This record gives sequence, C-alpha cells and structure tokens, in this order.
Amino acid sequence: MKYLILTALLALRSFQETLPRQTLVISNLDEVKGQLYIGWYNSAASFPEGGKSVYRKIVEVENKDSIEVSFENIPPGIYAIAVFLDKNGNGKIDKNILGVPKEKYGFSNNKYPLTRAATFNEAAFTIGEKELSIPIKLKG
Repeated sequence: MKYLILTALLALRSFQETLPRQTLVISNLDEVKGQLYIGWYNSAASFPEGGKSVYRKIVEVENKDSIEVSFENIPPGIYAIAVFLDKNGNGKIDKNILGVPKEKYGFSNNKYPLTRAATFNEAAFTIGEKELSIPIKLKG
C-alpha cells in the first residue's frame, strides 16, 4: 500500500512540474503605441509566415523602449522567433512598394540580411531545460 501511495504522489508531482519560463527582451520600440506580434516557429517550412507559428502572443506597448515578454511551458527543441510592431493596428506588417517593411520587425539571433527576411536557420536557437533570456532588437 505504501508503494502505491508513493507512486501516486510521484506521478502527481511530475504532472505539476512545468518547463522553465522563456523570456524575450524586445528593444528599440521607440516609445510608440502599438501591438507586438510575436511568433515562435519550429520548422523552416512555416517561418516566418503569420498564422503558422506554434506559439504566439500579441502584446500592447506604449511609451516603452523595451519590454520583457514571457512564454511558459515551451518544450525543448529548436525554434526561431519573428516579431513585428504593428503601429497602425491592421494586424499585418506593412511594406513599401519594394516589399521592404515600413514597421519595425525582428528575429531571434538578431539576424537582419540586407535584402530579405532572416531564414529559419539564421534565426534558430535551442531551448533546453533551462530558463533563457532571448534578446531581440527591432529594426526598421
């Protein structure tokens, strides 16, 4: 009987354990008002297409140059993050006639190729069992 109770308690404890929190530190917001669209991707095929992220958040920002955004229970694996600051509230990143973003954007690893978006491999990083602080400096 003691063995059964001990096994049940250990099983319950494992269900209560959570994965570490992962915190994004997003900077260069220029103290404007808008919404940050944040997407976590786990494959090159989906990166950085909106709506195809495995984890996402929309965060209101106003009068801040930087913000911390936490994500709970992200399983270990390889991910890439894409972020953009929607200043006009239309839910998409606005681009000029040449396809260059007119709103601020960023990628994990702070990769900014000159003529295109970062690729999954350029922005990819590994989440393990430890808590991370992931800096992303917006460009644009």
